[in-house]
Amino acid sequence: MPGRGVPEGAVALESDLNPVAILGPAPPDRGGIAHETSHLAEELGRLCPVRYFTFSRPYPGWLDPRRFSHDPGLAPAPAEPVFDYLSPLSWRRAADRIASAGASAVIVPWWTSFWGLPVRALFRNLARSSPATSRVLLCHNLEDHESGILQRFLTTGALDAADAYVVHSEADRAVLERRYPRRPAAAIPLPALPPRFAREEARRRLGIEGRLVLFLGLVRRYKGVSTLLEAAPRIASETGARIAVVGEVFSDARDLEGAARRSPAAASILWHDRYVTEEEMALWLAACDVVALPYREISGSAIAARAIGALRPIAASAVGGLKEVVVAGSTGELFEPGDASGLAAAVSAILERGFEFYRPGLERAAEDMAWPRYARRILDFLRSNPSEKNPAGILPRPWISS
Repeated sequence: MPGRGVPEGAVALESDLNPVAILGPAPPDRGGIAHETSHLAEELGRLCPVRYFTFSRPYPGWLDPRRFSHDPGLAPAPAEPVFDYLSPLSWRRAADRIASAGASAVIVPWWTSFWGLPVRALFRNLARSSPATSRVLLCHNLEDHESGILQRFLTTGALDAADAYVVHSEADRAVLERRYPRRPAAAIPLPALPPRFAREEARRRLGIEGRLVLFLGLVRRYKGVSTLLEAAPRIASETGARIAVVGEVFSDARDLEGAARRSPAAASILWHDRYVTEEEMALWLAACDVVALPYREISGSAIAARAIGALRPIAASAVGGLKEVVVAGSTGELFEPGDASGLAAAVSAILERGFEFYRPGLERAAEDMAWPRYARRILDFLRSNPSEKNPAGILPRPWISS
């Protein structure tokens, strides 16, 4: 599933490449964006010089409802803290640091309008201090999931200031193509991590027996856990499976725990409202039979990518990037968003067939979505697509094809 316009065999003349800068969160911040940004810096670093910059001030408590902002078990990433959301002076200094590094491009992960003003200012300062440096937004989603007028205004400011975009679904790429027809955008699916644990070991460590349907990750209203709870009685009665909801529950979804307790299938529902480490996520994925993703809206899902990497079939609502990576009969089954009966039917179909039925399709998808290919596709996109600034390509350096 390569990004649009991305050649598969390009090889960089590494000695001729200027660095690519990355500015984004970094471990020990325990958010998924930090994990993925750190991985990207590592994988790109195998292909070209990389300068990794990060935030010097943690999120404010009122914005981030997670009970802890850092994981002491995560080793700090080799990133230079330069960007303070409260300090306009740091926005200019960060632009100067990127410019002084001689970066051909800077990649900034985008997922929330909170960073709208700082990112817009960074890009504008960089346009003045280093006009040859291309400004690229790596969009995990284009809009906040609960977006109002202010959020949309801040998001538009950041998007307007960018030269190019990487997104995780064709739907998002099409939106950007309509809004910015002269700026390149690539749709590149989120990458998949390989399995870390054998099924037997994972089930033993977690104490899991029998069939298991898993929802994994932060529990928020837009993720449709209410649909899974509505489907739970039918899933439990028809398949005998248990349903596990594993991840921190945000304030907008606090009522769901009560709904789980009141469910006719309450005895079959495992509810774990807590931070899930990288190791524990891998254990749950290895232990389950189906990953349920009943999202109401989504651009790209890191959990879907992890499920594919773990070779676990997915029952997903047909929205956003999910309907691009979940192929019915190959990597899982699809249903209409909000349709509890459709979700139950998708889960039942997967359990009846068994996850070995889906293994060939999952293995092909996992190979195609591997981290090295993800990094290569981003770098190939930067080099091979013209922009208003650099008609020959976003990265104005020579490449050859293998």
